[in-house]
Amino acid sequence: MTGDIVFRFLGKYGKITIPKKIRESIDLQRGDLLSFEKIDDDTILIRRESLCTCMSRTQIEEKKETLLDFLNGLSPEQKAAVLVHLSMQVAEQQGSIDVKV
Repeated sequence: MTGDIVFRFLGKYGKITIPKKIRESIDLQRGDLLSFEKIDDDTILIRRESLCTCMSRTQIEEKKETLLDFLNGLSPEQKAAVLVHLSMQVAEQQGSIDVKV
């Protein structure tokens, strides 16, 4: 996929679909968190982010910490990412938005 250029038009409400070929090439899955960073006037960098790289799932399960303990251990940036991710999930479940990846 490297070097291939794919064009998409920006939709009426500012939506765009990430082409399947690109999603598959980097294994994007429904619910993945993406960040958008403006590089210059014509360039935006899109990254798949992880909510927490501080511990593995096994380490978290072994610690038996509460959700509040876990959240309090996150950086402000990680807390913001969690909030965005959970807000999107709630909105999608309530039918407020249509999230397609």
